[in-house]
Amino acid sequence: MIDYTVIGSGGTEDGRGSGDDLRAAAAAEDAFVWVELDAPAPELLATALDAFGLNRFSIDPAHTTHRRPKVETVDGAVLILVKTVWYIEATRQVETGDLAFYTDGRSLVTLRRGVVDPVPAIRERLAAEPDFRAEGLAGVVHALFDAIVEQYDGAVEDLADDVSDLERAIFSGERVDRNQEIYFLIRETLEFQNAVSPLVPFARSLKQRHGNTVVQHPGFGAVAGHLLRVDAAIATCMSLLTTVLTAHQGQIGTWQNEDTKKISAWAAIAIAPTIIAGIYGMNFDDMPELHWAVGYPFALVLMALVCVLLYRGFRRNGWL
Repeated sequence: MIDYTVIGSGGTEDGRGSGDDLRAAAAAEDAFVWVELDAPAPELLATALDAFGLNRFSIDPAHTTHRRPKVETVDGAVLILVKTVWYIEATRQVETGDLAFYTDGRSLVTLRRGVVDPVPAIRERLAAEPDFRAEGLAGVVHALFDAIVEQYDGAVEDLADDVSDLERAIFSGERVDRNQEIYFLIRETLEFQNAVSPLVPFARSLKQRHGNTVVQHPGFGAVAGHLLRVDAAIATCMSLLTTVLTAHQGQIGTWQNEDTKKISAWAAIAIAPTIIAGIYGMNFDDMPELHWAVGYPFALVLMALVCVLLYRGFRRNGWL
């Protein structure tokens, strides 16, 4: 048995029945049927699609998770598979679910997985707003799609904020290796991009008023423009992260070069007195300095003088 809702100009009516009941409900005049499923058993989805004649798509309806977004039209029926996205600020993670629309203009089957669920708000509007019901099935598809894109907008703003925070931290002057943080955000941004970019051709076709009558709702143009802006914002985040990664790796190279200079300078300063001490420690009989009364203090002064001169020279050249 499958739960469904019949939406007409007079209101909404919930029902529960078999595939034959779904077919009978879909045949009603001036109304359409909506079956909304949350990760159901495969047989429930298959029954609903069979009842409405929507079982004509190449995608396996029972295995939509982790599939790329797509729009497929077959004999007037439309499958729209979109990714839902939410951003976890505490861990800087992009998480995705999916929402699949199967419709032929008279019936609608939606399959949802993930945290994001735009369906309850749409159902409330259908029950309370006659003008919204008057838009028909196309209005519902538009409202669901619009809610998902709105969720994209919030997620990309949070992502952009974290990218900006990371950029400021990298150029703050602190010598901290942040390669791991950058790579992590690049991976999350790529996951976001993979959820949105495949819908860009669909959005452009909507802007040009091309496509099935189900997606000819006048509000789809604005939603398509919004989706294109989100895609551009994600691309900007990716470009900024790539630039920051290159700059940060240059920073690390500079730090390593500075460290090498300092180590080399201190090594040169340390080796000078070692050489002097080694020479004077040979104790050959013909070394006149061995019998000087001032030989020992002279050697110490010479060591100190050489070290000071080397130190000043390295400081002047920026090695220390």
